[in-house]
Amino acid sequence: MSGLAMAGRSFLGTFGLVFLAIGGLFAADMFLAATDRAESHVEATRLFATGQALMKNGESLKAIDKISDAIAIERDNRDYLRTMAEAQLAAGENTEAQTTLTGLLTTDSTDGLANLLMARVLVKQGKVREGISYFHRAIYGAWKNDAEGNRRRARLELIDLLVQQNSKEELLAELLPLEENAPQDLSTRAHLGQLFLLAGSPARAATVFRGILHESPGNATAFRGIGQAEFAQGDYRAAQREFKSALNAEPDDAASRHWLDLCDEVLHLDPTLRGLGASERWQRSLALLQLVENDAAECVQPDSSPELQGLASKAGNALKARVSVAQESDASEANLDLAEQLWQARKKECQPAPSADSALALVLQRLTR
Repeated sequence: MSGLAMAGRSFLGTFGLVFLAIGGLFAADMFLAATDRAESHVEATRLFATGQALMKNGESLKAIDKISDAIAIERDNRDYLRTMAEAQLAAGENTEAQTTLTGLLTTDSTDGLANLLMARVLVKQGKVREGISYFHRAIYGAWKNDAEGNRRRARLELIDLLVQQNSKEELLAELLPLEENAPQDLSTRAHLGQLFLLAGSPARAATVFRGILHESPGNATAFRGIGQAEFAQGDYRAAQREFKSALNAEPDDAASRHWLDLCDEVLHLDPTLRGLGASERWQRSLALLQLVENDAAECVQPDSSPELQGLASKAGNALKARVSVAQESDASEANLDLAEQLWQARKKECQPAPSADSALALVLQRLTR
């Protein structure tokens, strides 16, 4: 073999050894890097778990420190970032939570939990309208686990907010889809019926409560709910029957007792009930006018408006007037008109405003329909 061939073989051998050495070093480096990543992941997981435990114990500020350390190791871990926002929100660090969530939503605007947390942050900041928008994004967003349950819970949280805001139309709009997929246990359905009452939809509430009564005859909550629905629609006789049924089923039900007493007061006072004779209607118009006059007398002062003083004087005269049987029908109408005018003047000038839920207020409201 020539010297040239031997030199070539020697070079190839050396090159192969170098290549193998490089490969070995690369493999070792890759192994060390993987080991380091695994150890880092274990450490991040440990720190995150510690942070979660601190959050459960109400130690949000300490939790933030631990979760921050976990994020420093795994910066793109969305679970860590979402939990960080929760901890910041719980600690009252609303601005910091908003910054964390903005970063999350910039990379994925459909993140259901991030949207829900942003809604809570905005509501805490008093930005209710913006918060409602993020609640909707959470309801229709993507969830890692139990999407249906989490969307329902987000909608229920929004519903609670709308109840606080007394936003009846928006509340009804959220209740309608909830009605279709809400759990069918009696407690949840009874709560749904109450929410329909709060949303100003007594007919739907009555339907829900009648469904409960169909499955659970004698259910006091259902009787009371139907009674409240009938009451809201101005059918006080029907409401009275339902509240009596509720009390028959549950004699110690204080709420039904209150509603029944209110029904009795309204029905005893209302001069517009069908079947009343002219004399009875006149007597009731006098009683109604007397109650309004008594209520207004507490706030009529020398510096009150001429309108209020004049109406109060007219009411006093009407209450003392002698009325023949032939005049009772016309006198009834005059008394009711005067009672309504005096009531409106009293509401406009006197503080505090009269209760809208009293029997007197309910009867006067009925007169204006």
